[in-house]
Amino acid sequence: MDGNVVILTHYLESFTYIGLFFILFICGLGAPIPEEITLVIGGYLAYQGFTQYPQTVLTGLIGVMVGDLTLFYIGNRWGTELVNHHRLNWIFTKKRMAKAQAYLRKYGKRTIFIARFLSGIRSGVYLTVGALKMDLFDFFKMDLLAALLSVPLLISIGYYFGGHIDNIMIVIHKSNRLFLALIAIVVVMITSVYLLKRYKKNQKLEG
Repeated sequence: MDGNVVILTHYLESFTYIGLFFILFICGLGAPIPEEITLVIGGYLAYQGFTQYPQTVLTGLIGVMVGDLTLFYIGNRWGTELVNHHRLNWIFTKKRMAKAQAYLRKYGKRTIFIARFLSGIRSGVYLTVGALKMDLFDFFKMDLLAALLSVPLLISIGYYFGGHIDNIMIVIHKSNRLFLALIAIVVVMITSVYLLKRYKKNQKLEG
């Protein structure tokens, strides 16, 4: 296994449930530790007999949800001050904020659900919807629904296929890199289209 994964595995072996909760909590806050790998290792510990499968799933759910709700609260509590800061007015214009609010009202719930499965952008989405004052119950409901699918699935992979943990980690690493590459491509494409439209608009105004 990768050196960092080995360190994480030894840490979780030593602190079991408390360690798993803590790592997932800081993952939710945006710490550069892959949540998916942490959950798979949690299942692997149950496979080895360090923990029990049901308790591991419950700990995983609690850790994930507490981290997500904390990040949402941070966005909700301090996000408005950041958005309204005079030095950032050129980014968070009233027009853009109005569009963001409209998007959130229309697609907010499904965005939260989908973001739970996207490790590269999850933290940013949750912080943003908190800053945009999304309803707490709607956030909790959709995040919990997604977590009830993703957390048991990832822990089960480590538990039922623990004998192939090295191969599992390789697959996860490759899939994460592929996803980040796809995100980068999409961002570049969206930015290029936006700049092109803006350029054409300015050309028409000048003409």
